[in-house]
Amino acid sequence: MTTSITSSQAASLKQTTIIVYALYLVNLAIPFLGIIGVIIAYVKRNDAPAGPVSHFTYQIHTFWIGLLYAVIVTALCFVLIGFLLIPVWLIWYAARNIIGLIRATENRPIDNPRSWIL
Repeated sequence: MTTSITSSQAASLKQTTIIVYALYLVNLAIPFLGIIGVIIAYVKRNDAPAGPVSHFTYQIHTFWIGLLYAVIVTALCFVLIGFLLIPVWLIWYAARNIIGLIRATENRPIDNPRSWIL
């Protein structure tokens, strides 16, 4: 992990975190863009300092937990309860990404990037 970075590197990492959050949000309308976002997060996480690493870790967890929740909700649609859970999953996913996006634009790290909630 890099300990000191230049202001242009910091700006580039900030822009990358914002792009990944944007890909995740657009993923709600255009499926599979989230896969591009998670790949970017995995690649960038290794070379970033602590602040951006928290965002990349949060983004990776958002992708995998969101995918797990989507599979569970889809399976529960066969017993009809899943249809009621779709909005809950969508709100969770959107809120998690909006919170991350706000924190990234404010140059604030994610406090608990491994959280399953928000």
